[in-house]
Amino acid sequence: MRTDLAIVGAGPAGMAAAEAAADQGVHVTLIDEQATPGGQFLRQPPSGWNVSGWLDGAAYRDGKRLLERVSADRRPEWIMQASVAGIFAADDDGGRRFTLLIDACGGAGGTRRVEAKSVLIAAGCFDLPVVFPGWNLPGVMATGGIQAFLKSQQVVPGKRFLFAGSHPLQLVVADQILAAGGSVAGVLFSQSRGRALELLKHPSVVLRAADKLTETAALLRRLRKAGVPIRFGRTLLRANGRDSLESVTTVPVGPGGRLDRAAGDDIECDRLGVCFGFLSSSELARQAGVDCRWQPSRGGWIAGHDANMASSVPGIYVAGETTGVAGSDVAALEGRIAGLAAAVELGRIDADRARLLMRAPRRRLRQRERFARLLAELSWPGHALFDQLMTDSATLCKCEEVKVGVLRHQLEQNPGMTTASAVKLLSRAGMGLCQGRYCHFALTRLMAGHLGVAEETVGGFTARFPAKPLAIDSLLQSDD
Repeated sequence: MRTDLAIVGAGPAGMAAAEAAADQGVHVTLIDEQATPGGQFLRQPPSGWNVSGWLDGAAYRDGKRLLERVSADRRPEWIMQASVAGIFAADDDGGRRFTLLIDACGGAGGTRRVEAKSVLIAAGCFDLPVVFPGWNLPGVMATGGIQAFLKSQQVVPGKRFLFAGSHPLQLVVADQILAAGGSVAGVLFSQSRGRALELLKHPSVVLRAADKLTETAALLRRLRKAGVPIRFGRTLLRANGRDSLESVTTVPVGPGGRLDRAAGDDIECDRLGVCFGFLSSSELARQAGVDCRWQPSRGGWIAGHDANMASSVPGIYVAGETTGVAGSDVAALEGRIAGLAAAVELGRIDADRARLLMRAPRRRLRQRERFARLLAELSWPGHALFDQLMTDSATLCKCEEVKVGVLRHQLEQNPGMTTASAVKLLSRAGMGLCQGRYCHFALTRLMAGHLGVAEETVGGFTARFPAKPLAIDSLLQSDD
């Protein structure tokens, strides 16, 4: 099939871009792995489910309005429950064209091709995996994963929850657990209370994000009223249990991120939500040749772009968490700008008209970005904490069951290995089904510390086709 603009990802960024581009007469095709649009932020219940009070609250109001408008819009073409395995560019007499190889989730029906004049990658993000002893025990979960159960089905996936990390999402999910009838043993922040309150030193930024701070204050009041301990300057050390999680050992975090292992205590729980931040889903952008830069506090490898959200590859735009984790409101604003910029490139609107339409989104984007960057800075726990948690006995690569100690030994025995891809070939770390998504951050950090270089010097795993796991049978059943 052919389209003007192919959008990868139907979250806030993708939906806003689709609406803006379609308003200018652009033929838009939206592609997403889920059965319904909305992304993880607006994760919808399964078809046929009636979930009362789905995503109540001011934080979701604008997003739900966007979702309602775009879902009812008959102009975009939808390809749902499908992943993009690769994007390939080619130049011909008609200009540059892109071929997207689409694979139906589950492999049913084989692959298909979408030919597009322009592409927007708005692939979102995922929880930052943190390596520590016991993190592969059943019951240890990403906080975003726990929230997915609550958002889409209002299922409480456990009995007694402990949250540990450095990101305020912990408070949101703890509150949602209580509202759904669950029990919360506590919420731990690795940063000190003073560090968290440094946000108040930036009054101009705070005033423009007063709605978010008001919501956070309400969360804190509800959690305290329910008797949930909220402790600053404390973090997890290890998860304990024989066949599944039984308790978590926690320790104080001292100056410079030093863990006081002698002052540990155990908290009984059957679910641990870990939330130290998020990683951008930039694999597809990197596979397509987009220049990405390393910014660990904003999402690891994030895609670069200009003021119009155009990437280094002509014809490919990026928006949302792919450009740096900053929240749904920033994602939607970036998506709107990208959709209008694509409409200009496709000749559907002149540049002057586009600049006029972009004026308000750009102004709001500048305001929201300041808050998002400040929050990312204050939420970043620092490398020292991660380094201390990665003990030799911890499993670094879950897929291939590679221990931290084994990798350290291999690095010592092979001083010529200076890139992540080289270590991957020798150790098999990163060769599993997740394709390195859940171990590349820790491996990059481990190598950088061992070699005494910056993480960007180590580099990421080489981005290759397919960007997502692809069954050979899907290729054999392809439409050509």
